[in-house]
Amino acid sequence: MEKDLASLLQSYRERAGLKKAQLAQRAGVSPSFVTYLEKGQRRPSLPMLARLMQALDLTASEKRELLQAGGYQPVEELAPRLSHIGEQLAELPQSERDELIEEFSRMIGRWRELRRKRVRRVVIPIAGWQPRLLSPEQLGKMLRPALEESALAGLSEVILVLAPGKAAPALKVPHGLKVRTVVQEPQVGLGHAILITQGVVGDEPFAVILPDDILLGEGRRCMQQMLALYEEYRCSVLAVTSVEGAADFKNYGIAQLGEAVRENVYLVTGLQEKPTRGRRTGLTIVGRYVLTPQIFEALQATPPDKNNELQLTDALNILLRRQRISAFVYTEKLFRVTPIKILLEQLIDALDES
Repeated sequence: MEKDLASLLQSYRERAGLKKAQLAQRAGVSPSFVTYLEKGQRRPSLPMLARLMQALDLTASEKRELLQAGGYQPVEELAPRLSHIGEQLAELPQSERDELIEEFSRMIGRWRELRRKRVRRVVIPIAGWQPRLLSPEQLGKMLRPALEESALAGLSEVILVLAPGKAAPALKVPHGLKVRTVVQEPQVGLGHAILITQGVVGDEPFAVILPDDILLGEGRRCMQQMLALYEEYRCSVLAVTSVEGAADFKNYGIAQLGEAVRENVYLVTGLQEKPTRGRRTGLTIVGRYVLTPQIFEALQATPPDKNNELQLTDALNILLRRQRISAFVYTEKLFRVTPIKILLEQLIDALDES
């Protein structure tokens, strides 16, 4: 009978005479993470599993067994695919072959460098809200939860995407956060708002918070949890939540989910922006994202929609062809701000003052 990953790790650790803390120190992880693995509560990424195998000094057959238990493909099973690539390279002229090999080496170097980078910045687009019903003071109040959530997650820089010619919001910035601004002109979709921050974000992973989705109570730790997932799996992460009614489908992006990675974490199989017809399944996307820098390439390759807007959801579908995307199921309180809610609040304030 095949052993699962958790029991294999525990048996190899005990055979090596290591305590959890000792294995954690060797592998460069926390003792609690080792505990989670041995309880089957976490699934290590491939680089993390490689570090554990090295720390345990496993044989080739033991490494193969551990990789298979973790759901990863052993190296020898990749050999036929790699040899096929080698055959294709051999058919090319020497100059083209050398050029491709050099390009492949650069890609591996960039991939390794990107995987070492931490998420430091968060993009908060508000250009679409500025021309509407909010004064700078009201907009500042609406942004306060998003800023507090960013600070709680340990992010260091906020990039506000503003509308041209509008007064900046009156902000109360938490300690440790730096705020920079970018102007979006014209306002042609969330994807465009993200794309114009490329010069500031650079070649790094980054977060996105849509401040009209306000997370309450313990929900303010959502981004903190998503960043932990990014550190573990090194792929883009979306927050999703259950649909409360059919009307939600036409107002929000929808994510279809595949296999569970662990509790409340799934692989994304597809995304759809505000569907109005056809089969309506999946979970609505909460306005929280952690994105790899390859999203900028995907945005550049994304055609405008029927309203001539560039949608982030469409770009994520393109990114999904190249990379995994994970979904974190958000289960805490959520308040979605809409213009009608703001109008009602202003009406109640006016009646109170009359």
